[in-house]
Amino acid sequence: MKMIRKLGMLVLFFALEAPLLLAQLSPVKHGTSVQQKFPFWKKGYMDIHHINTGEGNCTFIMMPDGTRILLDAGTVDKKGFEKNNAPLKAIGLRYASTGTIQDALIEYIEWATGSQRGPVVLDYAVISHFHSDHYGAVMDLLPRLDVKTIIDRSYPNYDFPLDLRVKLKDDKLFQRYLQLVDSRLYTIQSLQVGRQDQIVLTKDPKAFPMVHILNIKNNAQVWNPQSNERTELFSARDMLDFYKGGYNENPLSMALKFRYGKFDYYAGADNTGLHDGSVPSWFDVETSIAKAVGRVDAMVLDHHGNRDANNANLIATLDPKIAIQQVYSSDQPGQEVYYRLRNLGKRKERLLFSTNMHDETLVTYGPWFQKGYQSFRGHVILRVFEGGQSYKVYVLDEFNRTVKWESGLLTADD
Repeated sequence: MKMIRKLGMLVLFFALEAPLLLAQLSPVKHGTSVQQKFPFWKKGYMDIHHINTGEGNCTFIMMPDGTRILLDAGTVDKKGFEKNNAPLKAIGLRYASTGTIQDALIEYIEWATGSQRGPVVLDYAVISHFHSDHYGAVMDLLPRLDVKTIIDRSYPNYDFPLDLRVKLKDDKLFQRYLQLVDSRLYTIQSLQVGRQDQIVLTKDPKAFPMVHILNIKNNAQVWNPQSNERTELFSARDMLDFYKGGYNENPLSMALKFRYGKFDYYAGADNTGLHDGSVPSWFDVETSIAKAVGRVDAMVLDHHGNRDANNANLIATLDPKIAIQQVYSSDQPGQEVYYRLRNLGKRKERLLFSTNMHDETLVTYGPWFQKGYQSFRGHVILRVFEGGQSYKVYVLDEFNRTVKWESGLLTADD
């Protein structure tokens, strides 16, 4: 009888308490929880797809005229990462019927564009910097696509801050990329800081004169559109001296600003902003980026939300309504980054989204962490409506791509 009584009490506990526990681990809802098909792109929309691959950054953008941009396509060696960084956890490939990331991405882009016949066309493949979690899938992906232009950070010399062909001679991934470059099968460019005529609409630009893509930063150079000044934030020698002959790809990352009407969106890859005395002052490239970019409606968190990025100057100045975190490791984001997102800036409310938050992260940070996120897992899509005056956020299930969360209609700022 005692055993039956205990079992009965246990069943009663789970019946009453489990829903409360699950609720505590669920993000706060400020939109609509739905299970419906995502309304497909049509001319006039700008769709920004933050794809939950589980392996770093991958963003696919359909511009209002149908121009297609792939911004990074990363991979992460889950076993190698967890071995070298224990006890941290990596997600690994989140979804794919075939088990390969290139198949998953091709399938996703086909779905997003309605392209079911022939090779998928990309107008631009942009590689923000040479870290696996940002370009690891490129070498297997691009040969299967019809890519018009590849833009990276250092073509054709690959010599900043040192000769990468020599420094990375044992880096299999980079050597594979050089084979792709040297094949001369592709049109390849380096991102030219200070231009807004390099990445352009290719289908019907005259119909959308209010669309601009601004090349804010690349390598050590940043451009301020307001003053039209280009500034070198550090020299090759600065970096080589600090890293004792080595270097760091992250502060060399590109930064782009997409503008459609009143809507502004920032993507800064792995740019860094730490300035606590443990690193040289030049390591903080975000403060200069912030001055150049100004206020935006939406941003991707720099460096996956890691604590060496997304500094107070960046968050307060960009002051995004929407912040999206592209996750692969269980230490992302840093708690101090989350604190800044919750407390800095003039907006009364900020909506946060993660492509794939780790369970370990949620347990570690506790209820305080649940308050700011609208969604912890899924593809996060920004849809800017015709004219760039308003937009919505959608979160899609990774496997069936149904809409599981949808914001209300949001007004873009000037």
